[in-house]
Amino acid sequence: MTKKIILVVLLALVFSAVQAQKGTTVQEKLDYYNQEYPQEKVYLHTDRKYYAPGEPIWFQSYLTAGYLHEASPFSANVYVELYAESDSLVAEKLIFSEGGFGQGVIDVPQQLTEGNYVLRAYTNWMRNFDQNFFFEKPIVVVTGSELESYTSTANNKIDLQFFPEGGNLVSGIPAKVGFKAINSLGKGIYVEGEVHNSTGTKVTNFSTEHDGMGLFTLLPQKGESYSVKLTGKNETYSLPKLENEGYGIQVIQRPNQLRLIFRANVSNPSKGRFKALIHTRGLVSHTIEVDLSKGEALGVISTDEIPAGISHITLFDENDRPLLERLVFIERPIETSLALDKNSYLAREKLTTKIKLNDTNGGPFRGMMSMSVLDMDKVIDGSPEQTIYSELLLSSDLKGYVDNPMYYFNGENTEAKKHLDLVMMTHGWSRFVWDDLMNDNYPGFDFPVELGVSLQGTLYRESSKKTESSGKVTLVNNRSFPPLILETETDKDGRFSFQNLLVYKSDNLLLKGKNSKDKDNVRFEVDTLKERVNAPLPNFKSIFSQEELLEKEDFLQFKKERDMIERAFNPDSLFTDLGTVMVEGSKLQVEREDKQLKEKTAYGRGTSAFDFTEWSATGAYTNIFSALVGKFPGVTVRMGPTGEPTVVIRAGGFTYPALFLLDDVPTDAALISGLSPMNFSRVVLFKGLAATAIFGDAGKGGVMAFYTKSADGISLSPEELKNSNTMIVELPYTYDQPREFYAPKYDVQKPEDAKPDKRAVLHWQTMIELDENGEATIEFWNSDDAKQIMIDVQGLTNSGIPFFINKTYAIGKN
Repeated sequence: MTKKIILVVLLALVFSAVQAQKGTTVQEKLDYYNQEYPQEKVYLHTDRKYYAPGEPIWFQSYLTAGYLHEASPFSANVYVELYAESDSLVAEKLIFSEGGFGQGVIDVPQQLTEGNYVLRAYTNWMRNFDQNFFFEKPIVVVTGSELESYTSTANNKIDLQFFPEGGNLVSGIPAKVGFKAINSLGKGIYVEGEVHNSTGTKVTNFSTEHDGMGLFTLLPQKGESYSVKLTGKNETYSLPKLENEGYGIQVIQRPNQLRLIFRANVSNPSKGRFKALIHTRGLVSHTIEVDLSKGEALGVISTDEIPAGISHITLFDENDRPLLERLVFIERPIETSLALDKNSYLAREKLTTKIKLNDTNGGPFRGMMSMSVLDMDKVIDGSPEQTIYSELLLSSDLKGYVDNPMYYFNGENTEAKKHLDLVMMTHGWSRFVWDDLMNDNYPGFDFPVELGVSLQGTLYRESSKKTESSGKVTLVNNRSFPPLILETETDKDGRFSFQNLLVYKSDNLLLKGKNSKDKDNVRFEVDTLKERVNAPLPNFKSIFSQEELLEKEDFLQFKKERDMIERAFNPDSLFTDLGTVMVEGSKLQVEREDKQLKEKTAYGRGTSAFDFTEWSATGAYTNIFSALVGKFPGVTVRMGPTGEPTVVIRAGGFTYPALFLLDDVPTDAALISGLSPMNFSRVVLFKGLAATAIFGDAGKGGVMAFYTKSADGISLSPEELKNSNTMIVELPYTYDQPREFYAPKYDVQKPEDAKPDKRAVLHWQTMIELDENGEATIEFWNSDDAKQIMIDVQGLTNSGIPFFINKTYAIGKN
């Protein structure tokens, strides 16, 4: 596919063009906040969680905006980063998100040590808000060294926190108190103990129910204080300070219904009017008048109109001041199905799956999804612990790490819903603070929505610090054919900018500058640094159980076998980087190898080459073609009166137009002649049979392949940069060209099928669209020895509903 720089034409909402009314009530201010500050969320579906060094992490990005989780029409740039537990950046990618969807791959570096890593993703717009809401996914790299196995942590210090329902302990109001206990590794841990009053009298006891969480009930008494003593521990933990007056809430969740009990213990409860507001990600579903004149009020709410996910129940006084808040989770999964075409399969047999999505009325859903298929005997992974469903509806709206969030959506676990409510009790949603909202303290627009890649800088007078105002800067992509050219004018400070570009890593961008008098005695300084975002906090730590340690050994053994197979059938596919070594040999041999390297191109080895890195073409030479005069036998270079070049490559007595390549891409002489000679590293010549054998009729007149220093990995010297009016630009953030996942097809017998098939990832497919019937059909081939296969499907409907399908099947003999 021919790659071009194009202006990314996206119709984004202009947040401040039509100023929304801030209003005075809670709901008006909430509506204003949602309109002016739409929340973007990123989710990455990866092929798995556990990797060995050198393996690729395949992923699809889902970018949503607003409280309905619809595919975002705003940002085009998704930043993806892989961090080590030590907060060091391992790898980073820029992914182009088209209409909310993108794809990419990160290769796990060969030198990585075994341990825990974090895959993080965000947009520039998301940087205006709390960084804690960036997407984060645990990644574990396995090498064979000793990663910590599971041991008892009973003697480690325990962090124990308490969360009264509604937010406060109030005397005279019965309360459920949630708690969470974590150890020094950040893992939830089992605890049990007793609650005591100020005299040391036992009030109640408690124990953990799930993942370090649990709850107990308490009727606080005025003037008392309460503490907790854990069984077998010496530490004493204090409960939150008791309020003598205040308000409380009790939530009872039933199918399709919420029962809300509000209580007040104040000196004059009949004063004022109270209001309860229920919202989901800022979308208000209910506003309820609450009469607490008798100290207690009951409300029964249908959940049919409440969107799926985390909802906030907040009680406000007559001055719209928040008094208490309680989180609840509303689950409303859609109907999904994945049908297989057979009950059992043979090795290397084609498998056809049909996926279908329906709403509650049986109507079809359209949407986008991705699929990972794993051989469960060759990976450590089990069912995904994190999916787009758990991320968008749960984790992304909670501050703090949630371990194995998909546990709470296991329909076969009768305790899952109860334990999910413990998560609601022990976490808080902090995308905004009510006091900030009511006082109009809003985030700044410090980080704008990005619709593409930006290139900006300053134009200076040559060898000077004086800037050039009203100068002309031309941007050319020499990878496109024909070349695409953009122009802009510098401002009064000599600044120039090209915005919203679609630029891939393999693209070479050419900048050419002139001053206001059309003279080229200018130079550039290009802005290349993006402000670094703070590293993520190491919120998780994988601990291998004894069973997982055995799976780890099998995982590494299968990886070793696959590497051996690749070396045997494709010797160039794998290599070991030995670093810098000294190789002794004859001078003639070294010169021969150096010559072959200089003549190497993407099309094969050329007839001859000229090296510009060992010969200065600056000075009197302002055109690369004039610098080539007399450098190649049998090649005549003439310069026309206006500087246009004519090249004649004699071969066999015939003369035809020469073909020109710039960094392996066909182009014309005009573009090449516009580059300063200092930008080039070498020129490779093809002529005669060497040209026609490779390029056919297009090479009859010979071929000149020009290579820039940028393409050959050679940086311009500071002096060259200082005096360059034309330069090749390498942007630090450009898009990765999507890479195709390779998997064999055994429909037709081929010689390469002799290679043993021991794949761990049988299939990875992104950008799978559901058709008008809510269906999609996917085909792939099984491997040689797989017995148990897991299919992991995740996606997003056009209406913003996340979904997942997880299914296993067996390979058997008929």
